[in-house]
Amino acid sequence: MGCIRFFGFGLTALAAACSGGGDSVEEGVQDMMPAQIATADVQQIENGEQSASTPASGQTRGRQASVKALPDGAVRVKRIEIIDRHGFEKPMAAMTMLVPADWQGKGGIVWGHNTNCGAGSGYTTDFYAASPDGLSRAHLFPSYTWVWNNFSGGAGAGGCPFLQIRNVEGYLNYLVSQTRGGARVLDFRPRPDIAATYKQLESNMPMAGGEMRSWVESGEVLIAYNENGTELRESIAAAVVFNMTIQHASMGMPASEIITGAAMPGFAMRAPSGQLDFEFTEMLRKTIRQTPEWSQRIARHNSKIAQTNLKGARDRSRIIAQTGEEIRQIQSDTWRTQSESFDRMSRETSESIRGVETYNDPYYGGTVELDHTYDSAWQLNDGTYVLTNDTMFEPFRDLGVDGQRLKAVE
Repeated sequence: MGCIRFFGFGLTALAAACSGGGDSVEEGVQDMMPAQIATADVQQIENGEQSASTPASGQTRGRQASVKALPDGAVRVKRIEIIDRHGFEKPMAAMTMLVPADWQGKGGIVWGHNTNCGAGSGYTTDFYAASPDGLSRAHLFPSYTWVWNNFSGGAGAGGCPFLQIRNVEGYLNYLVSQTRGGARVLDFRPRPDIAATYKQLESNMPMAGGEMRSWVESGEVLIAYNENGTELRESIAAAVVFNMTIQHASMGMPASEIITGAAMPGFAMRAPSGQLDFEFTEMLRKTIRQTPEWSQRIARHNSKIAQTNLKGARDRSRIIAQTGEEIRQIQSDTWRTQSESFDRMSRETSESIRGVETYNDPYYGGTVELDHTYDSAWQLNDGTYVLTNDTMFEPFRDLGVDGQRLKAVE
């Protein structure tokens, strides 16, 4: 079904026909997880303690089975919630995203993450949604932080891994080596569109005897590996904030260099060889949105962590703590800006950068952002969305489910 689309090659449309319902994610699906995730967190995810949920049953109206296939090139997706079960006094939806209508989600917000590293905020995202057979999967994988310097040999790294990783390609190659044993890296490409989200973190500040520089890199790798006899392809995209402090040699002291790398939670998508669709992958990635309630609660948590870290930080550890606070703030701000109301001009500018269109959402209320490469967007009576370029599409005639065409926000 379709052809695999390598970076830099011509792209051809790949039809994705999804129907409502579906089976649960198989228990044997492997997670991509950096070594910093605690064993207890892994077990919680595998045991389903941090499972995601679909909308409450009261929101489901007249769910009917599809009776026909979707038009060529159309996709049918549903909204799914990514749950934070342990961060506050009650479980709450932290984020939402769209996934194919027959996929199921698992995982969520993981607490106790990276607590020994000075840049740790105590939580990260580890969530995946998979097809009924478990072969195709989208994964929001955890953040990762490391440090390196040219003088200590790893001592005094503040509990962070001591790694000489100086660019995003190096980080992605390291991530693959740690989480995908035997995988082959087929290609790499920079992703300046993702880095643009974090540009406000970049700076170059001279200081006595040296300089402090921060910059952002983002990229994507395509890998190949075999799992249980099935040849798979997976794209893995991430952004990394680098902070480098250079002290020039003086008064008989050698030059010193300290680098902190902080990778944001990333996005991976896999499918059997020949079925990985990069346009569809991007469509799913761009639908991730932070919920307003969790955004406010986590912002207060981040503020408390920042005060504690900065109060006790000194010398080089202050660099790590400050970078950690900047990272926490940009994570919160980046996803929150996708959920807040903008004036017309700023909203349309944001939409253009991210490749989405904002529609009024009569089922869930508020608005929803959907890929702008489709000519029309429909919402069915069961809450799922259909994106299509077929001007003749009619939900009940084609799928046996009533629905309405969504209107773009003006």
